[in-house]
Amino acid sequence: TSLLWDALALIGIGALGYRFGGLRLGVTLAFAWAAYPFTQYVSSSNSNDAIMPALLVWGLVFVTSPPARGLFSGLAAWTKFTALLLLPLWASYPKAWKWPRQQLLFAAGFLAATALAFWVFLLEPDPVNAARLFWDRTFGWQLSRPSPFSIWDWEEYPGFPDLHVLQTVLKGLLVAAAVVLAFIPRTRNVVQLAALTAALLIGFELVLTHWFYLYIPWFFPFVAFAVLVPAAVRVAEPEPLPEDSGDERQVGELVPSR
Repeated sequence: TSLLWDALALIGIGALGYRFGGLRLGVTLAFAWAAYPFTQYVSSSNSNDAIMPALLVWGLVFVTSPPARGLFSGLAAWTKFTALLLLPLWASYPKAWKWPRQQLLFAAGFLAATALAFWVFLLEPDPVNAARLFWDRTFGWQLSRPSPFSIWDWEEYPGFPDLHVLQTVLKGLLVAAAVVLAFIPRTRNVVQLAALTAALLIGFELVLTHWFYLYIPWFFPFVAFAVLVPAAVRVAEPEPLPEDSGDERQVGELVPSR
């Protein structure tokens, strides 16, 4: 499983670069994933931490399709709950106030992902009890999980303050930022979407009690894409579309500069 998702992430980030920056960017991003020590650490550890970024990367590959964007972000969210923070941002691409068709299509994709993730409950004699068990062993455990791997749970050691209040405040600010990004900026291109995705994921990891090095690849593809887009690529002005055209054209499509 670890090797499979490592390969899917590598192929996905290469496809993302090829779509929005051409062959050179595609090869560069694929090499960046393969050469990055922490992606190799995930693979060598037989960890599942490449699954969420791989799904999100493929969501960016098909970013102009709201149902596909909802499907991939939904699958990513039910793999690692961190991606739930991205839903307002991803639902509002490319126009934050383009209601309601865009958001409805995104929601349909997310619901399809949720059905794919949770249909197994129907195989249980008591689906309600299975759902309760799922909650207890996922959200319930993670929300109260102790850990020595970040500063937020060090108060038991001599000389370290209790930072739980500060951590709670920062968590609230992070959630507020995730909601605000659904509306600001009003329009965004795919590079901005990747950069803001990385910012939210990094923010989540900064306030996470149980943090580990395996989590670095969660945000790496989006940082790499936003940073390595070459200077020869510029952001085009979005073309106005009729409200009832049904055409989901890329806003802020990357095109070579003249």
